[in-house]
Amino acid sequence: MTTTTDPRIAILSSLNDPPYNEVAEKRCVPWDEGVKMLDAYRAAVLREGADAVARLIEEGEHDPDCLVDELRHLARAKPEAQDG
Repeated sequence: MTTTTDPRIAILSSLNDPPYNEVAEKRCVPWDEGVKMLDAYRAAVLREGADAVARLIEEGEHDPDCLVDELRHLARAKPEAQDG
């Protein structure tokens, strides 16, 4: 069974308890790891928006203004609580 981690949880966990970097002699998230986490978050946000637009289209909505408004509404909405 596979599980997926909410990208927000991965980012917050890494920021909360970053690994020790021996070269920098401090705790930090490696740049490449940070980029990967942000890319995963961006992809999740885009999927959420695409799913919302697809749902509206399935319901018969084809007005571009309505689809844009739905995406803007999603951008303003607070994220739902996630099970961790």
